[in-house]
Amino acid sequence: MNRQMAVRLVLGCLSALLVLPLLSGCGFQLRGSASLPPEMATTWLKVQDRNSPFVRELELLLRANGVTLAEGPGAAVAELKIRRERITRRALSIAGDARVREFELVFELEFELQAPGGELLLRPESLRLDRDFQFDEQEILGAANEEELLRDELRRSMAQMLIRRLEAFARR
Repeated sequence: MNRQMAVRLVLGCLSALLVLPLLSGCGFQLRGSASLPPEMATTWLKVQDRNSPFVRELELLLRANGVTLAEGPGAAVAELKIRRERITRRALSIAGDARVREFELVFELEFELQAPGGELLLRPESLRLDRDFQFDEQEILGAANEEELLRDELRRSMAQMLIRRLEAFARR
């Protein structure tokens, strides 16, 4: 290793050592497990469609964050109620020939959280995410695949957003 490379390596290490305290001081942290409300240790996920892709994603995240999912309501069981889960598609832009060129997907979620015993911890709240995509009728198969990928990404993002919202509630 020549001298110039050694100097660069040392400067890089020193820079990293100086930046790390700044990042931790501003509240930055890598995403790991969330600190969910302790009342959610055992939770019943009350949903209309237990097999929806969003619910499966949410169940995975809850379990990954230490929540035991109950099969139904109980005395020591919190209830996370998904009141509404809906993805809609609407035309976003139309070309001069009256053909849709761009669509928008909108995911709307309404939920509430009850503690064991029925006390309302979080009143009904709504979360919303949207994504837009180009539509080319000459590439209909590619457009359909892109839309399905965006729907999957919206579901994952919404599940993560809900976990972050529950975590924010726990910090209050």
